[in-house]
Amino acid sequence: MVEFRSGPIKLSVPPTPSAAGPRDAEADRAQLQAMEQALAAGEVEAAVALAEAALAGGLEHPLVFNLAAERLESEGRFGDALALLDRAHKRFPADLGLRQALGLCLFRLQRFEAALPHFDALIAAQSSFGHAHAARGVILEALDRADEAEAAFRTAHDLEPENLLAIAGLASTASRKDDHAAARRFAEQVLAAEPGYPDAVLVLARADLAERDFAAGEARLQAMMADPRVPPPMVKLAQAMLDQFAADRDRKFDA
Repeated sequence: MVEFRSGPIKLSVPPTPSAAGPRDAEADRAQLQAMEQALAAGEVEAAVALAEAALAGGLEHPLVFNLAAERLESEGRFGDALALLDRAHKRFPADLGLRQALGLCLFRLQRFEAALPHFDALIAAQSSFGHAHAARGVILEALDRADEAEAAFRTAHDLEPENLLAIAGLASTASRKDDHAAARRFAEQVLAAEPGYPDAVLVLARADLAERDFAAGEARLQAMMADPRVPPPMVKLAQAMLDQFAADRDRKFDA
């Protein structure tokens, strides 16, 4: 599956005095309020900078840890982000936002077995949180637990019918089962909402290959590879599928 975004969990835990001694609770609240205001205004970079300064000053709070980890991830420093989030989770084990961030970070590091319990915990606490079910489905699919993944995607889709991650997951699981009609239907829903979504393009290309519509499939894949938004691993998958199209086309002419 393609990289996925965090869902809208936002839980707040009051600032707690650090081990170094009592803190100025009013000053801590002011810093947290400034971060929340920056986020509400869409000024994510400003919020992250405030969080980094607060963390350096000893303020330990789930929002601070989450934002500081986001900076590390944006710089590709996933190992450092994981260490920070693990520290945060030990400090605030009941905070669901931190569990979600930790699960996502582990997913990005392809540590799927370690990521799964965090999404299990999210669902146990908020069973109606569709994005958690969809993210759990992505992880189960990465672990080749296809039936469980499909069930997770269906639950997410039932809870949030417009959840693109769930719809893309249903497209992928249908494609794996060679149910290309269903796969195409789900993939087209995704692309109608988000044109160029790589997973959906690949699903449609697989359907084209199964139906021996070489021209349509190759055109899709070439357009996807030319899209600068598509990450390199997905470009490699598209190239591998193009090679498969070429091989199948050659077999057609050989016959």
